[in-house]
Amino acid sequence: MKFRRLISAALGVMIAASAVPCVPAIAQENGTSVKTEENAETAAMRNAILEVKKRVTVPQSLDKFEYDTETRYDTTYYRFIWYRMDEDDDSDSFYRAVESIEVEYYNGFIGSYSHSFRNRRGSDKPSLAKLSSEEQEKLAKKYLYQLNPDLKGKPVIERTSDELDLFDKTVYYRISRKENGVDFYDNGGSISIDRDTGELLDYSLTWWSDAKFPDASKKLSVKEVSDIYASRKPLKAYYDLFTKYEYNAETKETTYTPYVLAVYKPTVSGENEIDALTGKYTSLYDDKKKFSYTDAYTWGDGISADAGAPSEEYEDEALDDDLSDAEKAALEKEDEYLSYEELLKIIKADEYIVFNKELVLESNDISYYTDNQGISRPSRYLKFEFTSADETKDSIYLNVTLDAYTGKIISFGKSYYYGEKSKNKNTTVLNENTALAIAEKAAKHFIGNKAGEYRYNNNVKPTKDTTTATFGYTRYVNDLPTAFDYMNVSVDSRGEVLGFNYKYHEIEFPEADLVSEEEAYEKLFKNMKPDLYYTGFSDLQLASHVYLTYEFESDYRINAITGERITYNGEAYYAAEKEPEPQKEAKLYTDIKGHKYEKEITTLFEYGIRITDSEKLDPDGAITIGEFAELCKQAHGTTIWGLYPDERKYNEKTDRYEYFDNPMLKKKLTRGELAKIYVYKYANDCYAAAGIEGIYAPPYRNVSQDNPYCGYIAIAKAKKLIADGEEFGYNKTLTRGSCLKAFYDYIASDKEKELKELYEIAVI
Repeated sequence: MKFRRLISAALGVMIAASAVPCVPAIAQENGTSVKTEENAETAAMRNAILEVKKRVTVPQSLDKFEYDTETRYDTTYYRFIWYRMDEDDDSDSFYRAVESIEVEYYNGFIGSYSHSFRNRRGSDKPSLAKLSSEEQEKLAKKYLYQLNPDLKGKPVIERTSDELDLFDKTVYYRISRKENGVDFYDNGGSISIDRDTGELLDYSLTWWSDAKFPDASKKLSVKEVSDIYASRKPLKAYYDLFTKYEYNAETKETTYTPYVLAVYKPTVSGENEIDALTGKYTSLYDDKKKFSYTDAYTWGDGISADAGAPSEEYEDEALDDDLSDAEKAALEKEDEYLSYEELLKIIKADEYIVFNKELVLESNDISYYTDNQGISRPSRYLKFEFTSADETKDSIYLNVTLDAYTGKIISFGKSYYYGEKSKNKNTTVLNENTALAIAEKAAKHFIGNKAGEYRYNNNVKPTKDTTTATFGYTRYVNDLPTAFDYMNVSVDSRGEVLGFNYKYHEIEFPEADLVSEEEAYEKLFKNMKPDLYYTGFSDLQLASHVYLTYEFESDYRINAITGERITYNGEAYYAAEKEPEPQKEAKLYTDIKGHKYEKEITTLFEYGIRITDSEKLDPDGAITIGEFAELCKQAHGTTIWGLYPDERKYNEKTDRYEYFDNPMLKKKLTRGELAKIYVYKYANDCYAAAGIEGIYAPPYRNVSQDNPYCGYIAIAKAKKLIADGEEFGYNKTLTRGSCLKAFYDYIASDKEKELKELYEIAVI
């Protein structure tokens, strides 16, 4: 049963307004009060609301309420939503709420909680956290048990967001479960809180408190379970096709070279999951079916994708007589193709394609196919059909693909759809041996001696109703099957060939001198270890079932000649890699002890705002333009990189922009350069003109007309970006310490400021 109610105002109003009463209702009839009994569903929901509100604080300001319930077997699932609307919004939809709290609850358990605000983020101004990391984690652990006080087991809370972040006001934690030292991936969740107030924002948890865990101390060893896995002989040997990619830096082109390797690949489905106690294939899936005995319990529903709207058709437009060279070349190429009439003769002359006299051309398309040498060649796709509304006649469809130059038949397919009153309907039962003999003759007709390299897959299992069959073949080389070359021939019970297609690669095959499966596994297990974990399911009555499982990787390839594991590209999977250089842990600068800005520099350092990663800051030394630009980006969210040209170049090989050291960025940041930055940022329309020398009246007594900064300083002064005065210290440098102090003051304050306010340029 599923129902939905919308209540405006608080719970008391909800009780009075609901069509299914949530508390005893008072009915007025002829002036007499009649008290009605609360039904079982209403009583259960009342108890659920009261239980949730014991664990969750719902502000009185959230004066609207909405809920969903769904009952599956013995369990009712509730979704409660308390919310408030904007005073000017008369809507009752919580989707437009200013603030809301949403809780999902069932069987005494809160599965999720969300406290949402329409404008919670507010300003993007960076700020310092008001709670320490220790205080935040303590609150997260408190909320874990506040929402579900009866939680059993050993939940682990780990912080997933950065320890300190100036811009993100939310702190995120992951909840995981480990029992007997073994991970239990089916249980876990997440918690997020406000980093400043500690308020709970989101909570999501899947947890089975009744779970009983198999004794992990009795598990089989990795060696034992590996031997069991290998003993099942799940490997299949075959040839597979790979591609080598090579990039030419000079031509900026990538070449693709196909090659073949003999490989082993696991083919036994599901054998990679083994019960860690018994060594047998896990019984989890059979048990799940046993306990999930109705359609109401599903693991997930498949969704069929919309095929999409048909493409639009456009009328042909008249061609301009004035053709380009490219257009003329295309027409010349077209002229080399065999004509439709020539191709039709080839089709009609073929002994294995029955061309019915009723067939007419439906379409004639030029396309491309890849020949046996891997070369793309033009093809003609001819589609014929005959249809009729006459129920005594049959519809016939035939399509043929031919090489556009030679007329060689590449593939074809034919089908009949018999009319309701047709006398031609085929009811003859297929004789497998007779049809197979015809298929093999047809194959040799179309591809000659190459047909002898294919082996029949024994895929046809005719019944008394079988009138047509498609015989599938796999190409074998050196007595090994290939994964990429195949052939299909369709034959009906009357002996007509209804279809043919194939794939064949003219490529070199290595010798099939294979290592044994035992040797391949021995090498594989040196590197590939099975995962050990608890897993399981919760049945219809919410009882949990837990299994201790070893799982091997299910999809891997082994070079069958060397016995080594390989990648999808045929390369060594366990290739020796350089040990990554250990990352140096950033340590606080050694030269700021006792400095007047020590506190500010230290705090920003802890938040990752660092001018340099070296041991010394030199706080009273001049800051460079590049250091200042990076500081703006880290601590203020302002990017000024575009001011200096050629700071990045496009790398066609990697298809992305790459930054490099620009000598300009290593220059010291003077007040003159800062004036230039401010003009670029706040008066960009004047920036180009500001660089013209000799046209501006000196803006200050000590700034000459030929000073390279004269135009920038003049415009900055006119735009009120520099204070009034008689002299301006354009060559005076800014120090690292003073810049860090300015950014710290901004971050620690509540006021949002522009960069020009953050570091005012005063006259001297």
